[in-house]
Amino acid sequence: MARAQFDTPWKLIFDYFFKQLVEFFMPDVAKEINWEKPYQFLDKELLAIQKKAKVGNKIADKLIKVFTLSGEEVWVILHVEVQGAKEKNFAARMFEYYYRIYDKYKVEIMSMAILTDENANWRPNKFNRSLWGCEINLAFPIVKLIDFRDKMAQLEYSKNPISKVVQAHLAALDAKGNVELEYENKLFLVKKLYGLGYTGEEIRILYTFIDYVLALPDDLEENFMENMREFEDSQETHYITSAERIGIKKGKLEGQQELLDLLLTNKFGQVPAAYLSKISDATPEQIQELCKKILTAKNINEVFN
Repeated sequence: MARAQFDTPWKLIFDYFFKQLVEFFMPDVAKEINWEKPYQFLDKELLAIQKKAKVGNKIADKLIKVFTLSGEEVWVILHVEVQGAKEKNFAARMFEYYYRIYDKYKVEIMSMAILTDENANWRPNKFNRSLWGCEINLAFPIVKLIDFRDKMAQLEYSKNPISKVVQAHLAALDAKGNVELEYENKLFLVKKLYGLGYTGEEIRILYTFIDYVLALPDDLEENFMENMREFEDSQETHYITSAERIGIKKGKLEGQQELLDLLLTNKFGQVPAAYLSKISDATPEQIQELCKKILTAKNINEVFN
């Protein structure tokens, strides 16, 4: 997976664990949502807004339609500041998204931001402008991941997959380039996934995130995979090492191709043989463009046509 696409792991988490994310970060909000009624990702509607807004690749965004227990339709805007650095216009962009969506679609909106940086004082949770009695205010909830450093026991014992996402992020911050510590953290976190009742697919998605934030040099990655092979043999499961054998490795063409296949399968189901052939012939640049199309495509044909 190309390093430039650093928002993709977060978007995978949004796609697969949206309900768990709301339950973990906003439990009171989760209680107000009717989860029996399917929620819907509004990728096309979000793209229409982003074309007008000044959006860089520092933000991973999702727009999701949910329904409250009273039957009201609500659009939830999720932002993750994924680069891990203070951004001057963050609150302004939150406001811009809010008003553009409301102006175009006239729906109830809830905005939320997840901040991955280490600046404890940077907490942009409101946007306001005031002049001569005319005033505009937008307040929105934020989640600061470093705040969970004081809640490590909660993360350790929680079975919510989002707790493992937060653990992995904090482990990466704490290692800060110490590759031996990154290796130890990665091995510990991945092995812990197997005793929490997750499905194989859930383990692979969480592994994709952990693998991204705790990327290892080739020699340590080989040691990690050998260790995992022995571990999975003892568990009589092969969720990670089977994926490794078919080439899910960052920076290699076959790994990029396999990641694209995984993304397509998870969103649209089994990939037709004709499209698998196109994937196998694709260049890294073409794979990157196809990955971008997945975010807004309603069906697999839109990705390739």
